[in-house]
Amino acid sequence: MRRLAPLAPLLLAACATPLPQHLGEKPPKEPIGEWLSSHYTYPTGQYDPAWWLAARPQDEAIPVRMPAGIHQMEKNSAFLDPRRMIPLGPRPMQSTNDFYTGRINDIVVSPAPLNPADPNSHRVYIASDGGGVWRSDNCCSSATEFMPVTDDPAFPSIAIGDLEMDPNDPDVVYAGTGDLRFGSWSFGSVGILKSSDGGQNWRLLGEEVFVPRLPTPVGSYSQYQAIGKIAVDPNDSNKVVVGTKTGLYLSYDAGENWTGPCYTNPYTPDSGNPHRQDITGLLALDLGATTRLVAAVGTRGNATPVQPDLDFNGANGVYAAPMPAQGCPAGWQLLSRPDNGWPVGTGAGNAFGPLGRLEIAVAPTDPNRLYAKAIDPQSFAILGLWRSADGGQSWQARATPASFSGCEPGTQNWYNAGITVAPDNPESVFLSAWWVYRSTDGAASFQALACSNNGENASMHIDQHARAFVGGDPRRLLVGNDGGVYYSSNATDPVPSFQNLNQSLSAHEFYYGDISANFANSDPRTIVGGAQDNGTSLLFQNFGARADTWLQVWGGDGIVPRIEPILGQRHYYSTQRGRIVLSTNGPSAPEVEASGPWNPGQTGPERKSFLMPFDLYKFGDLNTPNSGCTATDGCTHLIAGTYRVWESTNGATGSTQAARWTAISPDLSKNNLVVGTDNRSVIQAIRFSIPDRRVAMVGTLDGNVWYGFGLGTGAASWRDVSGGNQVLPNRSILGVATDPVDPLVGYAAVAGFGANTPATPGHVYQVRCTADCASFTWRDVSGNLPDVPANAVMVNPHIRQQVFVGTDWGLYYTDNVEAAEPIWHRF
Repeated sequence: MRRLAPLAPLLLAACATPLPQHLGEKPPKEPIGEWLSSHYTYPTGQYDPAWWLAARPQDEAIPVRMPAGIHQMEKNSAFLDPRRMIPLGPRPMQSTNDFYTGRINDIVVSPAPLNPADPNSHRVYIASDGGGVWRSDNCCSSATEFMPVTDDPAFPSIAIGDLEMDPNDPDVVYAGTGDLRFGSWSFGSVGILKSSDGGQNWRLLGEEVFVPRLPTPVGSYSQYQAIGKIAVDPNDSNKVVVGTKTGLYLSYDAGENWTGPCYTNPYTPDSGNPHRQDITGLLALDLGATTRLVAAVGTRGNATPVQPDLDFNGANGVYAAPMPAQGCPAGWQLLSRPDNGWPVGTGAGNAFGPLGRLEIAVAPTDPNRLYAKAIDPQSFAILGLWRSADGGQSWQARATPASFSGCEPGTQNWYNAGITVAPDNPESVFLSAWWVYRSTDGAASFQALACSNNGENASMHIDQHARAFVGGDPRRLLVGNDGGVYYSSNATDPVPSFQNLNQSLSAHEFYYGDISANFANSDPRTIVGGAQDNGTSLLFQNFGARADTWLQVWGGDGIVPRIEPILGQRHYYSTQRGRIVLSTNGPSAPEVEASGPWNPGQTGPERKSFLMPFDLYKFGDLNTPNSGCTATDGCTHLIAGTYRVWESTNGATGSTQAARWTAISPDLSKNNLVVGTDNRSVIQAIRFSIPDRRVAMVGTLDGNVWYGFGLGTGAASWRDVSGGNQVLPNRSILGVATDPVDPLVGYAAVAGFGANTPATPGHVYQVRCTADCASFTWRDVSGNLPDVPANAVMVNPHIRQQVFVGTDWGLYYTDNVEAAEPIWHRF
C-alpha cells in the first residue's frame, strides 16, 4: 500500500497571525481549509471515506517503474540520480534570526535518558502536521538531531495530531492521525500508529474504526474524522482511550480492537438533542488501585460555511468517570457545573453555549489538582482558567485575558491552545496561545516567556501547540509551534532563553514551487517554494544535491513563486490572494511591488482564490522576434488569474498597477460556487502553452477549462472548451498543461472524486482542438489511476506521449498517453 494522504499535500488547517515585519506584511487570513474544501467536494458538497477505501486497491495494483527514456546521468549533473528522489530540504528554513520547520502538534519525552551518564540523551518524539513522527535520541542541546520514523508507504496518512507514550513502557508510543484543531478541511484520520520498539517499527491500528466521517446534515459539507487525544491507563497498559470528533473510543487489548463511540453526556447523535462531541482534553488519572478518566468536550463554537454545526457546542464541559473493565465508561459526571464556578449554561445542551475549545491538565505531583482552559466560542480569546484541588468536585475561576502580561495571548485559541503543569510544582503552569506563558501562582496570572516584544526570544515562531518537560526537570522545557520545536534549559527563569531544534527537521507544507533554468546542469542552482505560514523560501546550492538550509525571503503564506530563466535576476514571490512582489537581484528579498489592480487582500471587488495563481512564459526563442524572451530583458510575459485573466508584458515592472497589468478576458468561471457569502468561482490553474506564448490554458474551481489566443497582442480571444462538462468532469480543475509541440493539445488535472460526477469519474483528461478551438474533443486518459484528486499535470518536453500527474497519493506517469487505455505507473 502506498502512502495515502487524506488530503492533498497542500491541505492544512492554516491559521496564523502576523510574522515579524522583516519577513513581510502578513494580513489576517481566513482558514485555508474552508477554501480548499471546495476542491474536494464540488459540485455536491459531499465526501465519503468509502471513496478512499475503494481507491486503495486500485492504487496497490499500480507498479513502481522508471519512465521510458534515456536515464544516464549527464555531464555536471551526476548529483541528480534519475532512479530516486533526492531530499533537498528545507532542513531547516532560515529567517532573519531563526530557523523554522513545519507545524508541530505534540511532543512526548522518555522519562529517563538513554545513557544515564548523558542528560542530553533523552528520546523525544514530535508530531508534525504533514510529515509524520520524528524522533531524536540526543535531546536536548544544540547537537540534537531528529529523524523521520513513520515514512512508510504502508500508512495512508502521516499527519499526526497527538502522541502518547505508555507510562509503563516508554518503548510503546501511540500516534493519532488527523488534526482536531478545527480547521474546516484539515487532515483526516486513518487510524492510530503504534510502535512497541521505541519508534523503530510502526503498525496502523483501528483503520476501519477512525476513518468514518461525521454525520452530515442534508445540504451541508462533509467533515473528516480526527483524533484529538490519546491516553493510556497507568494501571493497565492494555487499556487505551482515544478522543475524536465523535466522542471516545476504548481498547482493552492495547489497540487491537475498539469499543465506541462512547459519550460523556446525554446529547448524543440519536438523543433528539444532538450536539458535537469533539474531545479536546483527555486524562487517565492514577488514583492508586483505580484509574479515573477525565475528558473535555471542547467544540469550537463558531460555525463556518463547511462546518455549520460548530455552534452545537451544548455538550462542552469537563466530565469524569471510572475507567471500566470493558465497554463504554458509565457514571459520567459533569465536573464543570455552574454551581461550582463555571459559566451558566455549561454542559446544558444548548446551542451557542458559553464554552468553546477546552484544554485540561493534571499536576504530576497531585492527581486531584486539575486545571482547565476555556476559549470564548465567538471571539476565540481565552475565556478563562479554572483550577480544582479536589479532582473537579469544586473549582476556582483563575486567570482572564486581563491576567496575561508581556504579550497578549491573541484571538486564535481554537487553533493554538494547551496547558501543562510543571513536574515538581502544582502551582507552576505553562500555557500555549500565540506565545508561551507561565504562571507561578496556580493560573491566577501568566507572564509571556517568549513573544515578539521579548528581546532575545523574539525569534521563536508564533502559534504554540505543544509543551513537554525533559527528564522531569521543570527547567527543561520543549515547545512545539507552527515553526517547529524549541528548547529552554532555564524555563523557570523570569526571562528564559529558547533555542530552536529545527536544524535536522524537514516538515514544511508547500503550495507551489519553481526551479532555476537548466537546473540539472547548472552550478549553482536555485529552488524556490511557497509554504503555509512560513512564507517564501529558496535554496541556493552549489555542488552536490543534498538536504540543506533554505533562506526565507518573504513572509505570510508563501503561495506561487516564479524565476525568470534567461537572466536569472527576477524572482517573483506571492502571498495569499495575489499579492506579488519581485526581486530584481536574483535569489534575495523582494524590493518591488508587482501586483495588479485586482486589489490583493482579504476583501475587494476582484473575486480571486486564496491561492491565486500566476505564470511566467519561459520558452521564448532568443533569436525569434516577439517570442516573449530576449537576451537583454529576459522573459517578460506573465498572466495571472482571478475570475478573469490579467496580463503583463513588461515583467510586472511598471511603476503603477495599471502599468503592470491589464485584464484580457471576461469572467471564465460558472459563477456558481458560493459557500456562505463567499463566491469561490475563480481561476485556480493558469498556464502558458509551451510552444507559443500567445496561447494559454485556464482551469477554474467550478469545472471550466478555457483556451486563450492572441495573448500579448492586445487582442486576446477566449474559447470555452468545457463542453458543458459532458466529458470533462464538472469538478475543480487544479492543473492544466499543453503538449510541448502542439498547443492545441491540452491536459487537465481534475480534483474531487468520481462519485460526485459518476458519469465522468476520471482525473486526467486530454483535449484536442482545431484552429482557435473552433471545435474540440475531450478524452478521459485516466486509465488505471486510482480515484483520488489530481493536482498537477505535465508533459515531458522530449517525449510527448509521456505525461506526469501529481495527486494526493503521489506522482504517477504514463509512457503512452495516446493509448486507448493509458497505463499509469508510480514514479
